[in-house]
Amino acid sequence: MRSPRKLLKQLSISRGERRRRSNENQSNGNGSTPPTSANNMNMISPNQVPPSPRLSPNEWQFAFDHVIYDVDGRAQFTKFLQSEYSEENILFWWAVEELKAVGVSEGRTKFESTVQEMYDTFIAAESPLAINIDHDTRTDIIALVEGKEPSTFPENIYERAQAHVYRLMEKDCFSRFVHTNAYKDVAKKLSLPQTFRFNCIRLQPGGPTAQAAATN
Repeated sequence: MRSPRKLLKQLSISRGERRRRSNENQSNGNGSTPPTSANNMNMISPNQVPPSPRLSPNEWQFAFDHVIYDVDGRAQFTKFLQSEYSEENILFWWAVEELKAVGVSEGRTKFESTVQEMYDTFIAAESPLAINIDHDTRTDIIALVEGKEPSTFPENIYERAQAHVYRLMEKDCFSRFVHTNAYKDVAKKLSLPQTFRFNCIRLQPGGPTAQAAATN
């Protein structure tokens, strides 16, 4: 399996960085925030315009979408996820967004190589930034990539995994991020709510509680 050096370089994360940070955290036991790299998620090129956030009557989802589609908001959210050792979620989500643009602007060859790099980085066994997705979704992706010709890669190969990661970030990670000063700064810039009503969140089993989701 080839090393996804190009993608990892774009993400400003080395193959051993995540394991090293995790080991340091376990050894000192203080849960300290690891050093963060500068603007990991500023991967989009000047010629690529990210899609507009989905407007939704759901105030919680509306705020979340605006944060992750804004360059500064996404950078702050990425730093927050790095402090929780879960930055692979936003990195994967944004990589899929860029993959959609690659297929349109740079042709099939670039699309196929990017699919493989993302697979090596986020999906394959021992991948340096393995995302936490359900078994069926991972198995289906493996079946589409392992031993297959790149020409057979479907355009929506990571769509289901991206949706899974999006829901995880929206319902879990974002409920903690809204308590931070970083979110307050982003919210002020984007004119987003700094407090949320309990009923604006679509609570599901395993999702955040209303108490955790509402800011003080």
